[in-house]
This record gives sequence, C-alpha cells and structure tokens, in this order.
Amino acid sequence: MTIITICGAAIVTAVLAVMLRSQSPHSAMLLSVAAGAIIILSLLKNLPATLSGIQSVLSDGGIDTADIAILLKVMGICFVTEFTCDCVTEAGLLSLSTNISFAGKILVLLTSLPLFQNIISVITTLGS
Repeated sequence: MTIITICGAAIVTAVLAVMLRSQSPHSAMLLSVAAGAIIILSLLKNLPATLSGIQSVLSDGGIDTADIAILLKVMGICFVTEFTCDCVTEAGLLSLSTNISFAGKILVLLTSLPLFQNIISVITTLGS
C-alpha cells in the first residue's frame, strides 16, 4: 500500500465520518477506528522484510541480536500505544488516553532497562 493510497483512504474515511457524525457519532468513530486498523493491518505484510533489513543493518554494525529485539519491542509498544491513544481520544476519553500514554512510557522504560545496563557496562569497562 503506497502513501498515496493510504492518504486517499484516510481522506475518504474522514469525509464519510464527518458526514456520519451528525447522525450517528458512534458509527463515525467506529468507521475511523476500523479504517485505521485496516491501514495498519495492510502494512503488516511488509513487516518481515522491514525487520530483516533492520536486523541486517544493525548486525553489520556489531549490535547484539538481543539488543535489536529490545529496540523492536520498544518500537512496537510505541506504535500500539500511539494508535490506541488516538482512537481513545477520538472517542472523547482524553483522561483514558493520557493514562494509556503514561502506561506506554512506563513499558518502554521497563523494556529498555537491559539496554541501559549494557550501556553502563560499556561505560564502566571503558573507564577501567
């Protein structure tokens, strides 16, 4: 799916959602969430090639495979959190969206702790 196709689908969805919002706000929200999910799911077919490319580049740079896995998990947490926050905000639940965002940040911190430990280990090794 190209960016032109994605943007075209998003614009059509937005126009339909705006027209539908006055008659059925719930349906308009469901339409926009469904369109977003379809767009994201259509991009997942490119995921294996993208991940192998990222892994290849990082491996060539001498970065450990475990570190690559952590980075990919953190990216996944960020993408899922952002999509969820946007959907919840559109539903008018700003407080819940803020809590989801905070939870995502905490999970990113917890997931990336092994990277911080590796960095500290390298720094202490260089200092010795």
